[in-house]
Amino acid sequence: NEYKSYLRKKADMSRRAMRGKPFSHVQKEVQELGNTVSKKLLKNALRSGTLNLQNREMTVIPDDVYRLNDPELLKSLGAEGDDMKWWETEPITKLYLCSNKISTITPAIGNLNSLTLLDLRDNCLESIPDEIGNLEMLVRLELSHNKLSTLPTTLTPTLQQLSLNDNVFVEYPTVLASLPGLQILDMRNNQLKEMGELPASIQSVALDGNKITGLILEGYQHLATVSANNNILTHLRVGNLPALKALSVCVNRLEFIEPLLNCPALSEVMVGKNFLTSLDFIAPCIPTITLLDCSDNKIMAIPDNIPTMVSLRRLDLTNNDLNALPPKLSLMDSLTSLCVEGNPLRTIRREIIAKGTAAIKDYLRLKLEPTEVEESGPTVPDIKPDEIMMKTKVLELDRNKEVNGDTWDQALVCGVVRLSMQYCSLTTVPDHVFNLRANLQELELGHNNLHVLPSEIGKMVKLRKLNLMNNNFKELPAEISSLTALEDLNLAHNKFDRIPDCILTLGGLCNLIISNNQIGKLEPDKMMNLRSLQCLDLENNNIGRLTPEISLLPSLRTLLVMGNTFKIPRADVLAKGSAEVLAWLKNKVPQ
Repeated sequence: NEYKSYLRKKADMSRRAMRGKPFSHVQKEVQELGNTVSKKLLKNALRSGTLNLQNREMTVIPDDVYRLNDPELLKSLGAEGDDMKWWETEPITKLYLCSNKISTITPAIGNLNSLTLLDLRDNCLESIPDEIGNLEMLVRLELSHNKLSTLPTTLTPTLQQLSLNDNVFVEYPTVLASLPGLQILDMRNNQLKEMGELPASIQSVALDGNKITGLILEGYQHLATVSANNNILTHLRVGNLPALKALSVCVNRLEFIEPLLNCPALSEVMVGKNFLTSLDFIAPCIPTITLLDCSDNKIMAIPDNIPTMVSLRRLDLTNNDLNALPPKLSLMDSLTSLCVEGNPLRTIRREIIAKGTAAIKDYLRLKLEPTEVEESGPTVPDIKPDEIMMKTKVLELDRNKEVNGDTWDQALVCGVVRLSMQYCSLTTVPDHVFNLRANLQELELGHNNLHVLPSEIGKMVKLRKLNLMNNNFKELPAEISSLTALEDLNLAHNKFDRIPDCILTLGGLCNLIISNNQIGKLEPDKMMNLRSLQCLDLENNNIGRLTPEISLLPSLRTLLVMGNTFKIPRADVLAKGSAEVLAWLKNKVPQ
């Protein structure tokens, strides 16, 4: 309502200008109007802790805004003794000043030391006063789309998100390295020529649209996304980044990239529009990459290890110098998008390429050697499909101690997507199970006597649900990390003493049940890759301390922890449900 009133007054002034009043006078009135804040708006800010002054053509910040935490302001507004008491006010925590024409911030900004968010986007700022470092509770600072080239020598250590994109920085601000809590840094579209040190806590950095020639990122334990497109990079070294999931360095001048060493969670690599001639740099990340964009380079051959990328879903090799495709690409069950247009291919016709990925893979399959065909999986028997199984795509074998070969043949022919073998007294997983990997999405192996899960499980890349409850597992094979489509995993009633590391790279996992085991402690730092995890069931374990950082998992909504040995939080907090437990834990996270 306040903003609508402002717009009505502005429109009225414009009408008066049309009736003959000098435009310069009207423009001054409009500017003065934008630079004032009504008592009503200030009172609302004192009640809510939020003041929104965006898009008002404001050139300066009104003095009353700087005084929002001053008890005398309440009296000057005439609110004390009216409809508002001092104990009903809230410290100002959020201040929105974006999309104005502010060119200067006075040192009085330091008086607003209760701010957690300060939004100064899209103004005319050329500098920021040192007093902004006094905002000891500030978590998010938005300074994009200004004219800044420097930052104050000190910033508050509580800062977690800093946006500096679309300014005129030429030199990297060294103060950033001293921010112990900074997680997100956006410096796109500046004029940076080189990068400095990042804080150890950094999780995401965006450097697109600068003039950086070399980039070295090593040893940052929490760094998950790196974007440095549209620079002039000629040298790139990325390694020892255990949390890195996405790397994008498109539109640069890279002729060579050093091997991506020790990046076990890396899923997406985008290096399009460079001058690369080789893909050898991806060799250390073969098991985990799901997207590889190498379009518009000078690649002449596809390495032999590409067909072994069991998690790869999209491979873009558009506009390179390829003259042949390896037939083994047809064996990649997970590959659903293969782009090879714009290459001088001699062994495959254009009309086949135009039909898309499936047609290309079908063609390449015809070029396989007999021994290679065997590697692609079992031969589908030439028998009449079972009508019911063909319709349901489900094979239920619960409580069956023996399964004849005809049943497995039918499962192959019908392409079952769900297999259940619970209560079958299994001590090993039958080989026939892995023969169904081309289509199987749900696998139920609960209530058996299994001790070991074969490494072949890593080939079942379409699995969305895996139930291993009520067995005798103490560990899982590393190949589990290849199951990038996995959403539901049930490990309840086994003998795990910790959450297996191979699970902690599954970024698509939504539900993890690992109750009734022997887990003694949690390692939240390793769990931060579980960005899709919504439900975590840890009931009835031996957890002695519930680490508050577990609440920082971005998608977590349900946390079940009853029946452990920790004493804090108390049982009355746990009894109130997941939302209350998560809220309690978040309040305990060190700032």
